[in-house]
Amino acid sequence: MTAPLFQIVDGYRSFGAVQALSGVSLEIRPGEVLGIVGPNGSGKTTLFNCITGRFRLHKGRVLWNGTDITRWRMDQIARAGLVRTFQQSMYFGSGTVRDNVIMALDIARTANREHPGFSIPGDVDGLLDFASLGPLAGTPSAVLSHGSLRRLGIALALAVRPALLLMDEPAAGLNDAEGRDLGDLLRRVRDSGVTLAVVDHDMGFLMPLVDRIVVLSAGRKLTEGTPAEVRVDPVVIEAYLGTGFDHSISAGASQGPPREESIG
Repeated sequence: MTAPLFQIVDGYRSFGAVQALSGVSLEIRPGEVLGIVGPNGSGKTTLFNCITGRFRLHKGRVLWNGTDITRWRMDQIARAGLVRTFQQSMYFGSGTVRDNVIMALDIARTANREHPGFSIPGDVDGLLDFASLGPLAGTPSAVLSHGSLRRLGIALALAVRPALLLMDEPAAGLNDAEGRDLGDLLRRVRDSGVTLAVVDHDMGFLMPLVDRIVVLSAGRKLTEGTPAEVRVDPVVIEAYLGTGFDHSISAGASQGPPREESIG
């Protein structure tokens, strides 16, 4: 089996009396799309924050290609190729879509990193076309639709040439058509050499996209498996999905449980 690209080992993190992560261990394999789900307060956003250096684990280790990066700074982690997006729309507050991509590419050149298999264009027009933003290149970013802003945020993250892209609720607030467009973009990202880990409540969006799912509950890893395994697991249904889950997916519904709060 291929060695993991990323691992968190026995991770603990608390906020006062709240135990946000309690002994969480997981790995992300090169080339996969990993989904991370769970009810509000289960630890999903806290997990991403600890992975990327925004928060420190109180106990446990974070490994990147076998190297312990638990105490690395956020900028060191990003420069190593581990990049994240946030629940909020990501863009520079002024300028056109093209201006945003130009600025991101200029900033990213200081990282000067490459990794095997990465085939996403590194020029402005190529990156715009890759993210289906070419026709919007001259549009002020501040007037974009929510779906276009999501694609722009992903384009800005891709300018850094990540090996692993962590995405926190990318489908939040999208309608069905925007969700399908986003899913198509993320498949292109994966096929172009970027490993993905995606947190989202929208199971209609997430299930067809991911190869494997990790389920968190109350700061612990409840289970993991393929989408087919997780969707029929009675423990997962009781803790998170609910008894109506199978029917809602088969009917094409795109709305999952409500979005997660800040410590996720």
